[in-house]
Amino acid sequence: MKWSPRFFRALAWCMIFISLAALPFILFAGLEGRGDIARGFTVTVASGAFIGGIVLAGTGQVNRPAGASAALRLAFFGWVLVPLLAAPPLIAATGSMSSGIFEAYSALTTTGAIIKSPEEAGVSITLWRCVLAWLGGLGSLVLAATVFAALDRRGVGLRRTYLLTVEHSDLFTNFGRALRRFGAIYVGVTLAGFVLLMLLGTDPFDSLCLALSGIATAGLAPQSGALDVWLSPAAQGVLALLCLMGAWNMAVQYDLASRRRISRGTGELRAMLVLGLGAALYAAVTIDLSHAWASGLDMLFAITTTGYQTASQPVLPLTLLVLLAMAGGSTISTSGGIKMPRILLLLRRAGGELSSLSHPSAAVRTRFIGRPVSDSALTGVWVYALAYPAALGLGAVALGMTGASFHDSWAVSAASLVNAGPLAGVDFAALSPATLAVSAAIMVLGRLEVLAAAAAIYVIFARD
Repeated sequence: MKWSPRFFRALAWCMIFISLAALPFILFAGLEGRGDIARGFTVTVASGAFIGGIVLAGTGQVNRPAGASAALRLAFFGWVLVPLLAAPPLIAATGSMSSGIFEAYSALTTTGAIIKSPEEAGVSITLWRCVLAWLGGLGSLVLAATVFAALDRRGVGLRRTYLLTVEHSDLFTNFGRALRRFGAIYVGVTLAGFVLLMLLGTDPFDSLCLALSGIATAGLAPQSGALDVWLSPAAQGVLALLCLMGAWNMAVQYDLASRRRISRGTGELRAMLVLGLGAALYAAVTIDLSHAWASGLDMLFAITTTGYQTASQPVLPLTLLVLLAMAGGSTISTSGGIKMPRILLLLRRAGGELSSLSHPSAAVRTRFIGRPVSDSALTGVWVYALAYPAALGLGAVALGMTGASFHDSWAVSAASLVNAGPLAGVDFAALSPATLAVSAAIMVLGRLEVLAAAAAIYVIFARD
């Protein structure tokens, strides 16, 4: 088994980014009067700078190409190791190593499950969670457009984009370009959301946290409770828009911003908006018009895998919201789940099969994004879709073996797998350290879209 030096360099850069992000938080925690948390941030800064610097110095002259196996290892170890570097201040804030590490995984995978409430955690930790989620969302975009797009070359090509030409002999060549192009849109939308929230009268700190968390579809909030308790309806709408932008195809957004046109679309944005409108109409007809706004937003927060709760008394059942979160947003987005384009493709195929019942002699052909889809590519999509229920069941069994109740096992497994922690509806602080560890592992599995995690584990132990 060969380990590419460029794998270590890329991992070192991830550590450097986390270290730089944590640097100003030493001052923030000190001004807050939390010396223990400030020391935790110091550990993160020093460890990341030291380890990352040593690795970069030792691999500075390496130019060998890195193939799919090295890229898969980077995706896997990036999600497994980097949260450990970000954990020291969270360990200090929660007073428990297991809880702090769990929160680090939850934040970076954009899951948004927390142990300490924002009021208990304090300002610096609340913002640190949101920053980690924002960085994790950006990392998800880069990996989706580079590593996962290359692995999908024989499939439908849902992650392909004209913005990046995938070099299969060296998958690391596009990291910088993807980071610059998607990062520009990512930063721009975040800043726009922050300004809009401020203009609508939202507290500056709350606006910053919501802008960072919203675009990352992390579901982290600067205050406890439902949104209608402390956020105006107009600001709720801006937050929902941020979540939609995070769950929409970032390559399409870049295309729209740079070329003023959309070269291709898979219909996921339209599908998400239709679901939100449908939920609003359902609430307006079955209950009353006053519940329409909250129901529509709850549907959008679920389908984007954000999981915010708009009203103290939600109208839509939690089971429905979790099921919709399994579908998720676009393939090149910060959302979790199976991904909406795959669901739409399978529905289109199902429609063709139903149509063939009335015309048995007709050939069933499926087209998507203007291209014909082969049966082998459809098989790959089916495997992706079936892998999630299988992972959900195995995760629930694993959580049950740690002592979690039947309800908590299924709820935590589902919310962790689709990276939508708030939808679990459970008190994570009441869970055992073993349960939290299994939940964190499921979060990583979900962020790697299950099959990529299996492939990464295989190449770790296989020969190149």
